[in-house]
Amino acid sequence: MTKRRLLVGLALAGTLAWPVAAQARVMDLRLSGNAGGMFGWGTTTGTPDMFRQAAGPGFGVEAGLKLLIFDFSIDVMQIINSGGLGATLIQGMFGVEVDIPAGHMKLENGQIAQVVHAGAAAGVVLGTNAPAMLPVTNDQLADKGFSSRLRVAYEFFLNPYMGVGAQADFGYHYLLGGEAVNMTQDHSAGYHVIGLATFTFHLGF
Repeated sequence: MTKRRLLVGLALAGTLAWPVAAQARVMDLRLSGNAGGMFGWGTTTGTPDMFRQAAGPGFGVEAGLKLLIFDFSIDVMQIINSGGLGATLIQGMFGVEVDIPAGHMKLENGQIAQVVHAGAAAGVVLGTNAPAMLPVTNDQLADKGFSSRLRVAYEFFLNPYMGVGAQADFGYHYLLGGEAVNMTQDHSAGYHVIGLATFTFHLGF
């Protein structure tokens, strides 16, 4: 039932967003560097929440491919703590995102220079207690599970291929294999907020 509702929601969002998507690129391949912070909290009694334990400032990268309004992305966020580098969060997400022109300023090629990105996505999350090492193996993981997000972002294009901006994510997570304090729970559910400044490279048409 949950999966059906998600699919229906994505289809409805796509239908409503189609007029806006007509103003955006058909395909957009992007790679961004970012820095900011993350905070999370759990709602499962007796089980520490990975997002709460890892909360703090951080930096990372996000790679994504967008076709019309459908967006797939993989992002890695490295948390910084008092001892140096701490937890690593890796998320693979699929959802919908629309680009809304913000103002009338345009680049020389006619492209809108200021854009608000708004969307929703869901996928998987992997988390480690220490900096992740490639390849990421199961013995490095502190938690893994489902993650979702609502995102609002602003981007100012310096030219057709580069933009600077900021984004805010609010999400829900459900993690399996949590570090249980007792044997009554083997999962952790909760919410998280991520705020980042971004510098993004774009390639598309």
